[in-house]
Amino acid sequence: MPQGVFSRETKYPVAFESPDHIAPKGTAVNNSTNKKFILQMDKKLHGEFGNETLRMMDLGCSGGQTVADFMKLHWQGVGLEGSDFSLKHRRANWAKFANTHLFTCDITKPYQIKVDGQPAKFHLITAWEVMEHIPTPELDQVFRNVVDHLKVGGYFIASTTETPDIHQGIELHQTQWNNQQWRDYVAKNFLDLEYMDVGLKIYQFVRYNFLHPSFLLYRKNVPGAFRSDKFS
Repeated sequence: MPQGVFSRETKYPVAFESPDHIAPKGTAVNNSTNKKFILQMDKKLHGEFGNETLRMMDLGCSGGQTVADFMKLHWQGVGLEGSDFSLKHRRANWAKFANTHLFTCDITKPYQIKVDGQPAKFHLITAWEVMEHIPTPELDQVFRNVVDHLKVGGYFIASTTETPDIHQGIELHQTQWNNQQWRDYVAKNFLDLEYMDVGLKIYQFVRYNFLHPSFLLYRKNVPGAFRSDKFS
């Protein structure tokens, strides 16, 4: 198992106001993974970063299986989950990795993940059908947290859904944007994230909406570097 002790610093360890905490659905049952994605990204990032110890973080990690599978390939892995449902029930990988690799955290608020007491930078950050659960005004802080935790040259990969999801009378999907709306938002507000084709086929992604597949694929550039999609 890779060395490195993770810790999470935040004033908001649980997203108490989130509909997903109030009416748990995916957070209570999902434990998604896709070994095709994991093997592809392992090959790609080792090719780009050499023998460097790789780190990944999964936002909205639910049962934590994606994190656990990356760790099997000797990555340092962290998962963040806004609801404490899986923690309280010691569900899936939380029984083994709670508060060592899987942490509760409101990702719409500032937080800091550290490794061995120092701010951690990640080669890969993922969010599978998570971003649409965020209220639109709070997206700015979510993306700021991503940028702050990404290593230069590292990747942010997410899938989004534009359709409603009403559970127990509560709408879980609070930002129902299509892919172009997401890309326009990032291009306008986060200039060090460059849209990047990472060579993944649709069957390699961990989760996505089969009717409206939408993927956010970004690499963090050196601040001030040229971006092909930068607004003029």
